[in-house]
Amino acid sequence: MTPGIRFKLLGTCTSLSTAFISLLLSSSTASALEALPEFVRGFLAQHCLECHAGSKPEGDIDLDLIETDWQTPPVPEFWERVCDVLVKREMPPTDVDPPSDPARKEMIGWLQRQLLKHSGAAGTIPRRLNRQEYQNTIRDLFDLPTFQVPDAFPADDVAHGFDNVAEGLILSPPLMSQYLEVATRVADEILPPDSGPPTANPRRYEIGVAGLATSEGGAETNNRFRLVSSRNMASIAVWPIGFEAPQSGIYRLTVDAAPYQTDRMYYEHCKLPFRVTIYARKKTEQVYDSFGDVRRIGQLELHSAERQPQSFAFDVELFRGEIFGLHWDNGPVVSEPSERELSPAFLGERLTANWRFYAAMLQLYENRSLNQSKLYDATIALMNNGALDSGDPRLNSLPKHYGGGLGFTMHNFIMQFVHEELRRFGPAVDVTDVRIEGPLRLIEDEETRTAKARTRQFLGPQITNGTEWDVAASVMRRFLPRAFRRPVGEEELRDYVTIVVDHVRSRSSLRLEDGLHLAVRRVLVSPRFLYRGLSQGRLDDFDLATRLSYFLTSSPPDKQLAAAAGELSNPDVLKREMLRLLESPKCVHFVRSFTGQWLGTRLLKDIMPDPRLLKFYDAHREALIQETELFFAEMLRENRPLDDFIDPGFSYRSALLNEIYGDNLSTFDMQRVTFDRGGRHGGITGLASVMMATANGVDTHPVHRGVWMLENVFGTSTPAPPENVPAIAPDTTRATSLREQLAAHASDRNCARCHQRIDPLGMVLENFDPVGRWRDHYPVYVAPADGEATLEKEFYDTIGEGTRRGPAVDAVGVLPDETRLEDVTDLRRYLLENIDMFSKCLTRKLMIYATGRPLSFGDRQIADRVVRELKADGNGFRDLIGAIVLSEAFATR
Repeated sequence: MTPGIRFKLLGTCTSLSTAFISLLLSSSTASALEALPEFVRGFLAQHCLECHAGSKPEGDIDLDLIETDWQTPPVPEFWERVCDVLVKREMPPTDVDPPSDPARKEMIGWLQRQLLKHSGAAGTIPRRLNRQEYQNTIRDLFDLPTFQVPDAFPADDVAHGFDNVAEGLILSPPLMSQYLEVATRVADEILPPDSGPPTANPRRYEIGVAGLATSEGGAETNNRFRLVSSRNMASIAVWPIGFEAPQSGIYRLTVDAAPYQTDRMYYEHCKLPFRVTIYARKKTEQVYDSFGDVRRIGQLELHSAERQPQSFAFDVELFRGEIFGLHWDNGPVVSEPSERELSPAFLGERLTANWRFYAAMLQLYENRSLNQSKLYDATIALMNNGALDSGDPRLNSLPKHYGGGLGFTMHNFIMQFVHEELRRFGPAVDVTDVRIEGPLRLIEDEETRTAKARTRQFLGPQITNGTEWDVAASVMRRFLPRAFRRPVGEEELRDYVTIVVDHVRSRSSLRLEDGLHLAVRRVLVSPRFLYRGLSQGRLDDFDLATRLSYFLTSSPPDKQLAAAAGELSNPDVLKREMLRLLESPKCVHFVRSFTGQWLGTRLLKDIMPDPRLLKFYDAHREALIQETELFFAEMLRENRPLDDFIDPGFSYRSALLNEIYGDNLSTFDMQRVTFDRGGRHGGITGLASVMMATANGVDTHPVHRGVWMLENVFGTSTPAPPENVPAIAPDTTRATSLREQLAAHASDRNCARCHQRIDPLGMVLENFDPVGRWRDHYPVYVAPADGEATLEKEFYDTIGEGTRRGPAVDAVGVLPDETRLEDVTDLRRYLLENIDMFSKCLTRKLMIYATGRPLSFGDRQIADRVVRELKADGNGFRDLIGAIVLSEAFATR
């Protein structure tokens, strides 16, 4: 037998969680071994060894020990699990004589003392900047607000629930390659290579009519591009398809256009000039901005009585990457000045002008198969010859604009009708030819001016009569402390200055900027830049400033925090800076990162709900995430009690979420809404984003939701399922109930113990469908002969157009403590009655995120103390952040 200690960790669902440790000890082991006290060996012999000893100990947990080695990393974790099951009275089993309370207390006390001694508040290994932190650091360090890491940049691994935990932040060869590439790219931005004076390279571009496009409100007709809409959104202007300015300069733009009016127009003949404004924007930007936010570069006016094309030539400024667009300003189809969509007043006027038009629209608006041209023809046919009901009560009031349902669809139908009418009969603007030539001469754009200013700022004040060494030393003396987030010594400074000067002197053609370019690249791949927490021992004030800043802003310390870094050992200064950062706009990074991982909103980008549930677009996904972040931000900003995470009585909603929550909001802008506490929605157990993140877009899965609840609300870890037990396959025919499927699955003895905790919490959320809508019945899908899934129609009552009732949702869950939960409202009451459990879970999550390490026994003891003290002071969420920042765990490496 090899002297010392041998250990092994395997995943298993055993009574002592996931650890398997066998300790083979020898009397020749060095002094790291400690003998177990007599009363400990006696306790183990009397209450544990009957099962946990011998050649095949229960669960492979061998407690037949006389010594243990606390210095071996898995050993404290093993004894902590022993302590945990004793505290929770999960061991010894209920079918054997339990230890007396004094004996149990003595054993737990010894374990806790040993664990505090050997597993105190500490343990963070050096932390590499994760993807978001790295990106923000580059932005702040070099004043590059739009910098993005390349698409090829490897994603960060998640450890203990977060992507900023040190043990998950490995440095792989592909990542190192990206660091080298980005370092060169950034250095080029700050100290661009000398390419000599720029020269103009003029070209002539024959764009014509075929080279124009718009997202709506226009079309090519008989070699003319017909503009029909004056709506206030950039996408409805006409823009060139294959052109963007290759250089910033003056271009000659020629436009041939004519007004288009006929005697069959709905509107009166226009006698005023037709006004067309020319705009410029980056090709991929500002597509949906209102024209008040887009750069205007020219204007032309068409004589309304002139039917032949009129030619206009302009000299316009275009910056590199920009395109130009033509917008008809004074047409009849308009939007409100500050809005992008058609004016409700305009739509209402058209509907009320002719009841037959309104009635035809009411009859057609649900027909999704009609394109714009067919819609127009069908509407006219109904108005002239169709059977229309003049007594339809809906004719007495206008549909609510963007109120959901009818209002939204009616708006789109009227817009299509009007566009087609204008396209056929006018008024409109016909563009007959477009050509552009240039650049005739170059201009300095804002991007170039900003780049030059950035270089000047990096180089700093000019040193006259200074040597290359003096200038390089001046630059690096300012740059290195900011890059390394702490002061640098003279020796290190000298090393980097030597790099600069030696490189410049290596070739006569090199400038000082070329030497600085090399030094910047060296800095950006240095461990001092890429990592934090490299020094040994307790965090000093500079490391503390760095930890605080990355915790609350995912960014390096700003100037004010860097200036205060030397005083952060003073709790008052540390608290002051913490409160300031919580008020900083950069705190949005903490809100987005923490909610994205704790509440799972990051997962939404990979989930596309089944279209049979509802028509779901990216805008809905963004609204769900925004609701979650605004809710979390208010909890933090207003220092609301932790109870409000469970049952807040408020949230943030918009019209995009009407179909999910049953609201009737009329605006796409997020607004704060209030509702009665104790209801179905609200809080983290009622957010549609959480319900969607814990489903798969097609059906719900109580096990997934139950695991999420245990780990993120109840604060209980769950082991990975055994490999030999298959997952539950959803039964969309409902031949067996979900509860029957779970019961059969959990009947496996390897699964039962965990599923007794998981399944009730998942079932109690079953009223929420895969996108978070409340349901009392399941839908039932069948696959007809053509292979397209539809809803079963033969055996279930209709509950809405295209929807059939399936079996009733059974959301009852019975917890291991025999608490019966009928639905999510009971779950919320249970959590409020046991708020310390949730508070402890959230505190530990925040501490892992803040320190970048799995919590040691000592860390957890600090977390528990924070929870107790916080409750006595009102349980405010902002106060919780403050208590964590001021704790020993936060200040310890």
